[in-house]
Amino acid sequence: MGAMQKETSIRVKLIRIFAIVAAAIFIINMGILTVQNRTVSQIDQVYASNIELNELSETLSRLETSLYRYLATKSSDELENYYTYEQEYRDMLEQLNRNAADSPGLLAEKNIYYMSQSYLEAANETIEDKRARNISGYKEGYACSQKISRYLQDSINSLNNTVFQENSRNYLRLRNILDQATTLSFLLLLAVMAGALMWIAVKIRSFTRPLAELADVANLIARGDMAVDFPVVETNDEITTVAKACNKMMESIRRYIQETKENYERESQLIENELIMKNDLKEAQLKYLQAQIDPHFLFNSLNAGAQLAMMEGAERACLYIENLADFFRYNVRKMEESTTLREETELIDHYIYIMNVRFSGEIHYYKQIDERLWDVRMPGMILQPIIENSVKHGISGMEGEGEIRLSIYGEGDLVNIRIQDNGTGIEPETAERIMRGERAHGEGSISTGIGMDNVISRLRRYYDREHVLDIRRRETGGTEIILYITREKGDADDQNTDM
Repeated sequence: MGAMQKETSIRVKLIRIFAIVAAAIFIINMGILTVQNRTVSQIDQVYASNIELNELSETLSRLETSLYRYLATKSSDELENYYTYEQEYRDMLEQLNRNAADSPGLLAEKNIYYMSQSYLEAANETIEDKRARNISGYKEGYACSQKISRYLQDSINSLNNTVFQENSRNYLRLRNILDQATTLSFLLLLAVMAGALMWIAVKIRSFTRPLAELADVANLIARGDMAVDFPVVETNDEITTVAKACNKMMESIRRYIQETKENYERESQLIENELIMKNDLKEAQLKYLQAQIDPHFLFNSLNAGAQLAMMEGAERACLYIENLADFFRYNVRKMEESTTLREETELIDHYIYIMNVRFSGEIHYYKQIDERLWDVRMPGMILQPIIENSVKHGISGMEGEGEIRLSIYGEGDLVNIRIQDNGTGIEPETAERIMRGERAHGEGSISTGIGMDNVISRLRRYYDREHVLDIRRRETGGTEIILYITREKGDADDQNTDM
């Protein structure tokens, strides 16, 4: 019992010595690294604001150049460059402060941001005038944009100089802090290491004396048969326990190697299966990512295609591309926003036009709308998925020409939106599943990814009520869907006044 206590005592002391020394050096090093990294990071970031302002100024210059070249040559390449630089410039503007602030620098950033918005509006209006061949309009617009641009460059340079002076002072202060911290850290580390070495030398000397006798016996074994076990030396201390433990350890090591080998083979098989699954998942993710299109790239490409079609005299192709661009732009912009009945019906116009190009004009679209309801607000992307559902599951499966009728009228505090088609009609069971918010056709809409279950769910959340629509089969053939949209009190009062 005493021997076990001695053995345990020696082991704990050795571990404690090295643990304390390692922990002390580690903590000091980590502290030094933390202070240095923090200071270096702050130093690295000192002039980041100046770099950003320089990049903002350079992008503005490139934007001006592309605008001038387009006005001079009316080249589609220069227009594409203009839109590219415009997007880069807008992205950089998002990093600027836009809120009220007491700091002169933040106030200058706010002024630059809103001044830049004015410049971009003037530049875009100039381009539109150029397209419309409004010579006096685009000349005045270009002169206005140049005036704003020069003022912008002066404001950016002024802010850059102010920030640079402040950053220079911060840099000198941080550099001084770093030098002092480095010197103090070096001295502290030397003191700790010297003390640790002295302490370790004293402790190790006290531990190694009892091992001298065991070392003599170990030398005898080294000259003889290596197959024999360690001799058990009765020293009435932990040395005896060590000798016995070594004999057991060899046996355990042999068993452990065998078990480790078997476990390694099993784990290798598991890892191989896991890697196969991960590769399959990554391949699926890659295919999904490859199917995505950057909306800005899509819009710019469609706009460029529309301009090219216009320049080459392909008016129908130009109109089709413009409708397609407006359709996708609305999808991206209005998915999570509220909108108006006017914008929703305009989207339907774009969609029907696109579908008629695909189906050679076989879809006849009629609408009857109370124009006093144009400004009633509702969730975005509601009507188009319903119309697409009518085309996909109603009209496309019938013979002859299809018809879609849209009527919007007011009834008290409600706005009723009726959508009718002359398609194959809907089964009552299917209508019930849709009104319960379940998917009736498996997947959602192809072009938007929005199914009827999504439409119903968003309507219920937006208006906070369950009964938001009715779906029924028409006696004359086809399907009829009626949406019940709640309008705000102000909208209802306006209509009553008009009446």
